[in-house]
Amino acid sequence: MTKKQEWFSLAQASLKLERGSTYVSVWLRRHPNELPSEMLMETGKVKLISEDGIEWIKKHIKKEGVLVSSRVANGDQHLEVTILGVTLLIIHFTGRVRGTSREQLSRLI
Repeated sequence: MTKKQEWFSLAQASLKLERGSTYVSVWLRRHPNELPSEMLMETGKVKLISEDGIEWIKKHIKKEGVLVSSRVANGDQHLEVTILGVTLLIIHFTGRVRGTSREQLSRLI
């Protein structure tokens, strides 16, 4: 005997995945035709997703931190050089804070 499938709204599915309420809706828009069609049901404007569909998305979500680079790669890298007893601090910027122009950065250096 097959188990009866339980269906959820996309907002409920998002919360089941412990994400924001629009997560599944946005994920489906960004990944069209990836979720097997039998796991998604559309009635008028309402989309429902099966419990198996939620599990399928859970298995296909990128792991936490996969796209996050290390702090060293994104932050400022400091190099201290001692020349004739004087320590110089050289800052090498690998990126810049959002909203900071190159001109503002050059004034800091």
